[in-house]
Amino acid sequence: MDEVVVTGTRRAGVTLTESSTPVDVVSGETLQRQGASDLNDALKTTVVSLNVQKFVAQDASAFVRPFSLRGLPPDQTLVLVNGKRRHRSAVVQITNQPLAAGAQGPDLSAIPAIAVDRIEVLRDGAAAQYGSDAIAGVINFQLKRAREGVTAIARYGQFYEGDGEDYNLQLNVGLRLGEEGFFNVSGELSSSAKTSRGLQRPDAQALINAGNTAVPDPAQRWGAPSVDAARLFFNAELPRDGDGDSLRLRQLRTGLRRVRLLLPPAESRRRVRQRAADQPARRPPLQLHEPLPRRLCAGLSQQHARHGSDGGCERGGLRGTALRLQRRPRAERDRVQTRQYGQPVPGAGLPASFRAGELQQREARLNADFVYPVDTGMFAEPLNVAFGAEYRRETFEIKAGEPASYQAGRFASLADPDTGRIIGLAVGSSGFPGYTPASAGAFSRSNWAAYLDLETEVVDRLTVGAAARYEDFSDFGSTFNWKLTARYELFDGLALRGSVNTGFRAPTPGQSNISDVATNIDPLTGGLLLIATRPPTDPIAQYYGAKPLKEEESKNFAFGAVLDVAGWVLTADYFNIEVKDRIALTSRIPITAADRAALAARGTPAGDLQSVRFFGNFFDTETEGVDVVLSRSWPLDIGKIGLTAAANYTRSKVTNLRDARAVDRERRIEIGRFNPRWRGNVTGTWESGRWNVLLRANYYGEWVDAVPNATPTALSFDQDFGAEWLVDAEVSYQATETFSIAVGADNLLDAYPDKDRRQAQINNGIVYPQFSPFGFNGGFWYVRLTGKF
Repeated sequence: MDEVVVTGTRRAGVTLTESSTPVDVVSGETLQRQGASDLNDALKTTVVSLNVQKFVAQDASAFVRPFSLRGLPPDQTLVLVNGKRRHRSAVVQITNQPLAAGAQGPDLSAIPAIAVDRIEVLRDGAAAQYGSDAIAGVINFQLKRAREGVTAIARYGQFYEGDGEDYNLQLNVGLRLGEEGFFNVSGELSSSAKTSRGLQRPDAQALINAGNTAVPDPAQRWGAPSVDAARLFFNAELPRDGDGDSLRLRQLRTGLRRVRLLLPPAESRRRVRQRAADQPARRPPLQLHEPLPRRLCAGLSQQHARHGSDGGCERGGLRGTALRLQRRPRAERDRVQTRQYGQPVPGAGLPASFRAGELQQREARLNADFVYPVDTGMFAEPLNVAFGAEYRRETFEIKAGEPASYQAGRFASLADPDTGRIIGLAVGSSGFPGYTPASAGAFSRSNWAAYLDLETEVVDRLTVGAAARYEDFSDFGSTFNWKLTARYELFDGLALRGSVNTGFRAPTPGQSNISDVATNIDPLTGGLLLIATRPPTDPIAQYYGAKPLKEEESKNFAFGAVLDVAGWVLTADYFNIEVKDRIALTSRIPITAADRAALAARGTPAGDLQSVRFFGNFFDTETEGVDVVLSRSWPLDIGKIGLTAAANYTRSKVTNLRDARAVDRERRIEIGRFNPRWRGNVTGTWESGRWNVLLRANYYGEWVDAVPNATPTALSFDQDFGAEWLVDAEVSYQATETFSIAVGADNLLDAYPDKDRRQAQINNGIVYPQFSPFGFNGGFWYVRLTGKF
């Protein structure tokens, strides 16, 4: 039977092939049939237009992993749970990733896979229907609604290399709530160990050869972090009376995540993100230099722990055949802790653990939605009229860390034991200075919106839709967006469809107010560079031209065809997305001697900062591509065989640059080539009796890693990485009516990306490119036991 979809349309009963816009549907069972504990990885193997990488040495990005739908940043894709907006993460992605730099999107990994009944991915702009962020599309997680039954899953796996052990326990319970209501609760516990795929750094090996026994091997680990997670969701509905109205208590989502990551002592390719330090003028005076303690001569090694909680609830709601009224508060918290040796801290001792501060993202919403089918007598079907209003308030808060995490101390200035030169280390917890009271604060904004959505079959075989939405924001003003859709069935089994719409994304309070200081490694001297990220309202940022942020605007155009003949279903869709005034971070702006004098004269001295950067609406892009999906199933005597194939081509380019500091040479190249332009997969299934077999091949096309802020040299150059096929396989057996067992492998053939040939990377112990679209950990095997009661 053709599946009914609810994303992208408010008309009841629209099937997947009847939709005027392209929608991918991923079942909860499909999510379970792979070895990944992280929902990001499970989703990217089934939706080829979505890319997400495993980031290493990238601070919170290693945990709140930014994804990209149709080549656009994570906060240009709207995430819904049960059709309602999912709150964004507290983490602002201020690392140098070209597609996610500056983004603040939701954290998909906080959702347990066992709670999901299905995921609908709308590959079309929908800001006129849902509001801010829906530029690239919409991902809608539909939670399970079962009223009875228990499903328990236990899975264990590890990489072929023998590391990265992964434990996962999941439980879903359906309970009756009254005569017709339900209470469905899902829980998950997972623990993933770290991996290491690098080699010893040459300079570290030189220390070992010289007799230093305190240097670990490897001194700088390149691999996945260790992650421990606990997640809890529930979904409940209680009928109010017999006419179908209900009291809905939906999508309480609580996720508690405790994670650990070993950060390297040096990072040559991308910077290690750090917490904001105080204005330099307010710091305590730097200490006089003194010899570096002997036990620190092996170098600095730091562990970064992120303790995150992510929760939300719908306090109450009323839903009827025509009305839905809801109020939803929710919050995401990110607490940072560092553990290290060699930091320039105050006092006679050497504290090794710091509480570096906390980020919070809090959101609350009140909305009312009405849906009425109106029989006008003018059209082939009743006119579906949907309208509503919404009020939202969100707050981004920075809480200061303990003083030792951001103050200067004994080793803020010290003597290099090798050269005798006086060098400086970053203040506080070096590599990750804590948030200071000066950067702390709570920053809020509110907005209200009203929308109208119409859809009907105007005449036989022709469906037309129109939507409009007006929103007013307290920080940057108002915006109006619209959308038109159409679908025409030429004859039974063949239809054309298309859409045109405008969209927008409002700057987040986090982007407007984040303050940060980073320590980079100078690739030429090996010294430390202090780089400040300042909000647009900061005096130093305004000295360099910063202005208040405004909304990003988009224009989307798409058309395609749907073929449904003799059991074959083929969809092909072209899309074109123009985004104006994209919000981005500038590149690092050097603070010259003349700048220092001018800033001091203004009363805002730069202190020991070497460079600064800030957010702004700096450039425009155009993204276009094609999505093709083919599916077929055959019921045969030997069992049921299914086949699904999908391909995506996406190309992005910068069309207008208003400030060259925002898109340097590296970022311009990587906006178009950092993700593979070609993605694809082919999945085959066979079901017969108690046996179930899955075989899936994922294709990742060529991609480019460009030189950061530099001209290519013999040691550091733009490297093209080749295409690769990854094969997944799983065999499951239904041992009894209750229990089944499955054995499988992700990346069955143990494929790795091309090795990094750049000597500057090799000198840091890197073997494989750290930003590979499919990772660099190799094959992963697993066994899964499932019980249904």
